[in-house]
Amino acid sequence: MSRVRQAVIPCGGAGLRLRAVTGDLPKTLVPLCGRPLLAWLIADLVAGGISEVILLAGPEGQRIRAALGPTLPGNLHLEVREEATPLGTAGALQSLADRLDERFLLVFGDLFTAIDWPRFLAEAERRAGLACLAVHRSNHPEDSDRLGIDDRDRVICWIGRGGQTHGAANLGLLTNAAVAVFHRAILDRVPRGRPSDLFGEVVPSLVDARVAIHAYRTSEYIQDIGTPERFARVEEDIRAGCQRSRASLVLLDRDGVLVEEVGLVHRPEQLRLISGAAGAVRRLNQAGVRVALVTNQPVVARGLCSLEELACIHARLDCLLAAEGARLDGKYVCPHHPETGHAEGDPALRGPCACRKPATGLAEQALSELGVPAWRCVIIGDRSCDLQLAANAGLASIGLETGAGCRDGLHPAPAVWRFLDLAEAADWICSIGPGLQGTAGRR
Repeated sequence: MSRVRQAVIPCGGAGLRLRAVTGDLPKTLVPLCGRPLLAWLIADLVAGGISEVILLAGPEGQRIRAALGPTLPGNLHLEVREEATPLGTAGALQSLADRLDERFLLVFGDLFTAIDWPRFLAEAERRAGLACLAVHRSNHPEDSDRLGIDDRDRVICWIGRGGQTHGAANLGLLTNAAVAVFHRAILDRVPRGRPSDLFGEVVPSLVDARVAIHAYRTSEYIQDIGTPERFARVEEDIRAGCQRSRASLVLLDRDGVLVEEVGLVHRPEQLRLISGAAGAVRRLNQAGVRVALVTNQPVVARGLCSLEELACIHARLDCLLAAEGARLDGKYVCPHHPETGHAEGDPALRGPCACRKPATGLAEQALSELGVPAWRCVIIGDRSCDLQLAANAGLASIGLETGAGCRDGLHPAPAVWRFLDLAEAADWICSIGPGLQGTAGRR
């Protein structure tokens, strides 16, 4: 269990883009479904184990405190710091040097979140270092800090909103979520005597200096309300139950998850469903959860079957599922093989590609075509490449004991949850709604 108990919330932004919604209200007090945004955030933090909150406010600090008064949990210590002169997020932290715990949480006050706070805080403390940043797939990457992450989940590249690149030119699709745990020693890196910005200046300079900045990849709901359009979307998501983080898309591996592992399936008659798998898909269908296949099929590159013959194999899969009242909403297939120099097969399909798991191409295509946000998607697999795909794409993952049982050891990413088979995983998803960021059902 994490020992991080202190949260710092910058909430002094002018919120000019949101004035059509807020009027003369501070942005952090804008009512979401009848409740101030900051009240949602603080209540969630306290429920997650935070006992002290420091608000870094502008001249509206006391107005914010007064508005929050009736909503504050009784076991919370709240402190409001007003800035006479804007110091930037890093400069404002510097002014708290005598108040900060050794490790503290920083979360921006214009965010609405549905994060498993105990899990994030404990993981951030385990990783140690100067900082652990929550990173995700933003739905507005064009005005977000975009990051490149290595296979040890360290930030190696940072492209800020102004476009300046820091670190190696290895850029993924993940972005800074403005949620982080910092060690108090980060203050030693803050310029003195002038305003400075934490994510605009200090953290990118650490990336340049190759200081270990850890990334916590998550598909949990994290959304700012900085524009009228984003505000409206968050209200809609709250009404739809985003706090429960209900899955609306399950991406399934094929062999070892849905069908029996019998080697390289290259003829329709080789394909056999795992017992209970069709019923699991049917229950997901009935619960309104879309189900799609994401599968590596190098049998095509190896010349064991053509794309047309693979389509026949998957037509048999559709028939087997339909016989038990189940269906797939999409199939996303990589036909490539990474090895070159072989005489067999199609040389055009041999070599690197962007779709072979654990690369994110198949998941990206599924999310785009099916119109599902990342925080509502979970990948289910039986191999480490499935789990690594989920980690690389910022998605939740479930590992199964069927097939390879996630014990091949080729990739390091762990499963967020583990279940015996697809039937057990589907029951859990359907029964709990499924708190994709909750603790129930973890194994």
